[in-house]
Parts: sequence; structure tokens; C-alpha cells
Amino acid sequence: MAQEEQERPVPPPTVREATTFGGMTSTTLLAGGAGLDRRIEWVRVMETPETVMRMRRHELLLTTTYPIKDDPSAQVGLIADMARIESAGLVVKLGRYLNELPKDMLEEADRHSLPLFSIDPEVPWSDLMEPLLKRIINAEHWRLQRSLDIHRRFTDLVLDGKGVTEICSTLSELLESAVSVEDASFHLLAHAGGAMHDPHRRETIAHHGSPPRAILDPRIQALLRQVDAHRSPTKVPAFPHVGMNRERIIAPIFASNQVLGYISVLEHPPHHEELAFMAVEQAALVAAIALTKEREVAEVEARVRGEYLDDLIMGTYGDESAAERRARHLGYPLQGLHVLLIADIDDLRGFIRSRQINEETIQALKRELLRRTSTVVRRSHARALLGARSDSVLALVPVTGEADAVPRAMATLAREVQRSIDDWQPGFTVSVGYSAPVRAPEAVATAYREVSGVLETLSRFKRWQQVVAVPDLGLTGLLAGVNDDRLVAFAERHLGLLSEHDRSRGGALLATLGAYLEAGEQQAAARRLRIHPNTLRYRLERIREITGAELENPETRLNLAVALRIQALLGL
Repeated sequence: MAQEEQERPVPPPTVREATTFGGMTSTTLLAGGAGLDRRIEWVRVMETPETVMRMRRHELLLTTTYPIKDDPSAQVGLIADMARIESAGLVVKLGRYLNELPKDMLEEADRHSLPLFSIDPEVPWSDLMEPLLKRIINAEHWRLQRSLDIHRRFTDLVLDGKGVTEICSTLSELLESAVSVEDASFHLLAHAGGAMHDPHRRETIAHHGSPPRAILDPRIQALLRQVDAHRSPTKVPAFPHVGMNRERIIAPIFASNQVLGYISVLEHPPHHEELAFMAVEQAALVAAIALTKEREVAEVEARVRGEYLDDLIMGTYGDESAAERRARHLGYPLQGLHVLLIADIDDLRGFIRSRQINEETIQALKRELLRRTSTVVRRSHARALLGARSDSVLALVPVTGEADAVPRAMATLAREVQRSIDDWQPGFTVSVGYSAPVRAPEAVATAYREVSGVLETLSRFKRWQQVVAVPDLGLTGLLAGVNDDRLVAFAERHLGLLSEHDRSRGGALLATLGAYLEAGEQQAAARRLRIHPNTLRYRLERIREITGAELENPETRLNLAVALRIQALLGL
């Protein structure tokens, strides 16, 4: 029973409660009754007209009106000044200097919902102050004691090596509330407690992070900026348009002036709100310590592996023996064959321009892209090297098994990366390209130039959300790094007349030419197109007439085949 009494919250009294004990029972409410639920955190006696300038929020002011007894405008101004600083209320002794309060003063109190009381001049101020201050001091004592207890409990978690999951569970238990912890990219790190009444919370848990429509919503972006600037727990309103149907308390997790994440408290009992603010503040502090520790370990490992990958793709790894030593240190199997995969954000500049997002959000999105790509790749290739460059994520994957199975496996991996980004719904898409199996370390730089060159060319032609197997492009892949205008000019020079013919007449000469060049002879091409051989021969004659090309000439056939590949690659 004693333990229960100790745990029971002792909040500061409201004005309404104060009228039920001590000298406040002798007061008469004159105006401002709508503000009776204001909190009283201190009591002050008005000695001079400047007293109100020294007051803090939630203070109750007692006065005989002596400093302003002869100044009606100061009497009304006193109410306005107290309302501006969110005072608790005003108690006036009538009968000494004023027998009644002016009507304008009462109306001002009603307008600001500032409780205004009168009291008999014979009642000592101490009869009002002592019971109120005792209750206020008890509340402050309870608050400090609970703050120390909460701090000790969370600190013990960190000292015991516990992480974010345990911090989240402890906070949920303390507050009897639903709690979630997300990183700066809004990936869900932990959640605990509470019912699942809130649709936003259900979706967050189902998708392991807040839905992008919420993260990128301008109103929520503005709100998060305010929360970050405040740097302490803040109560925020519901946002029904993104599924947030309940108000919540949000606290940023700060370390070295950087936001590491957010703690959100949902469905907190109103009588525990003060406890919630204290506990969330302490939880955010220890979560910052835990996240910093986890991040430092992960960043060191990622940086070392990323730097090694950078050296491989740039060819700056030194000699082969040095590359092998670093590979052994990282546990990466340098022997055998490797495929370089690149996931590139489509039109990042356009995305940033359309959403008007800040640099911090951009970096958070890039971190989440790296995290999601890494998760997908490591699911099947645990020892892969991963890193980020600009708006791309790179993965060097060791391949094993039958050579024929590699292209199919890499195409599946590329589509899984795209699906992971689609599920995330960040507002942009990615294109994924991958190289042929190559030897490491010497051939990785060449693979990087080929894959990145193809993806850059596709991006310039707005060929987005592609999966590109660079080995399948052959010579076209090598040409992808050539100046765009020269590529277009090459395709136009060899196929421009045929393209115009097919556009104007609804013809199929380009398709016929492609089938013929791929099949190598007329009978096989006719079967592929499902047309009669005579029809094929007629079309080939028309191609010769329009282009003047000698289809039997090997050089001509090569040029036409490359031009067709360029058209398909660039979507011309």
C-alpha cells in the first residue's frame, strides 16, 4: 500500500482544485471561469506594477491592488499581461483600496478565460499560500524523485549493454502506452505495448517503418522540423489524412547535434502525461547512447568494406597481394568470379525539386536505400561488399555454382531490390544494372565503368525503372558510355529511313530486320515472325531499296544490329 502511495502521481493543483482547500475556499469567482483547469505551479504577491513582468507561466498572483488602485487602464492591462504569459489566475483583496473591480477588468478576464477571484481583506495571504505551496512542493518532490528513478532505470539498461528494444519495452511498461522507436530514415527499430487502434501504427509495424506518404507530407515535415528545433518531447496532433488518428508525444533522439531517430508514444493515459514527458526525455537520452554505440560499430565495418569496394572499382587497391590481404581481413572471398550490381535512383534531381525536401531528408532517404539494398543482397550473399556513391548503391557479389545459373540469379536479385524499394514507396524508382562475372581484383574497375556507363545513358534518355544485364548488351554496352548525340546520330544514320517508313505506313520493316539479323538466315527469320518466306523476302527487298544497305555485307549487318540495339536500349 505504501509503495502504491509512493508511485501515485502528485501533480500541481489546478485552480479548480485549489478552491477546495486552504484559504482559497474563502474566495469568490468573479470572472474567467472557463480557465479553472489552469495549473498552479507557484504563488506570488504583487508588490509593484512591475511584478507581473517577473512572473513565469502557471503562477497565481495575489494582490490588494495597491500598486494600480488609481489607474483603471493598468487594472485592465494587468489581466492582458497575465493572460499573455499564461498565468494561473488572480486573487484580489477587496475593501482596502478597491471596493469592487471595474467592469472592463471583469470582461477582460472573461475574454482571456483567466480566473479572477475576490477575497475578504481579513484573510491573511499565508492562509492561501501555505497550503498551495505545500502541494506544489510535494508535486515537485514527486516529479524529481520519479525523474531520478526513471533516469536510474534507463541508465541501468545502457550499463547492462541493453539496446533500443529493451529501452522501448521499458518505456512502454512505465507509461502503459504504445511506444515505437524509428531511426532518422523512419525505419522501425522497436515497438512495444498498446492496442493497434491507430492505422498509421499498424502500417508502420507491417512495413517496418512509417509509410512514405507520411514522411514526405509537407505538414508532417514542418512538424518534425519544429520537434527537432525544440529538442525535447512534444505533443503533436493527429493527421487523419495519412492514417495518424491519435495525437502522440514525439521526442527526437539527438547525438552531436544530429537526429538519430524518434520515439513516439501513443495512447498515453492523460493522468500520466507529466510522467510521459519525463520518461520519454530520459528514454531519448539513453537511446541516443545505444544508437550511437550501434552506429559506430556498424559504420566502422561499413566504412572499411566500402573503402575496399571503392578501391576495387577505382583500381586504387595497390597490388594483387595487398588486395588479397584486405579481402581476408574482411572475410570476403576474392578467389573465383564476382558480379558488380548497381542500384541507381531514377531522376533524383527531379524528385528533390518536386518534393522540395531538405538535405537531411535526402541523406536519410539515401541511407534507407543502402539499408534496403544491403538487406536484399545479404539475404542470398552474406559476404557481399556494399557501398554508396552519390545516388547509387553498389554491391560486389561473389558467385558460385553453374555459370549458366548466374544470369538468372542476378536478374532475380535485381528485381528483388526493385520490389523492396517499391514496398518502401519513397516516391522514386530505381534502375538496376549488373556486370558479367569477372575476376577480382583486376576486372572490377572495368565492370564498374561498363555498368555505370549504361545506367547513366539510360537515365539521360529517361529510361527509368530498368533491369539491365550489361553482358547481354555486348558491343552496345561498350558504346553506352559514348556521347548521347553520337549514339542517336548513329542509330538515325542507319535506321532513320526505316523508322520513318514504319511510322508513316504502319509497317514492320524494323522488326523484320531485327529478326533476320538475329536468326542469321531467311527461313529461321520467317518462322520467328510467323510469316511466309516469300513475305520475308519481299520485306528484305524493301529494306534494301529504302536504305541502300547490302545485307550480305558483314560490316553492314554489324552496324545495323548495333543500331537496333541502341534504339531498344534508349527507347528511340
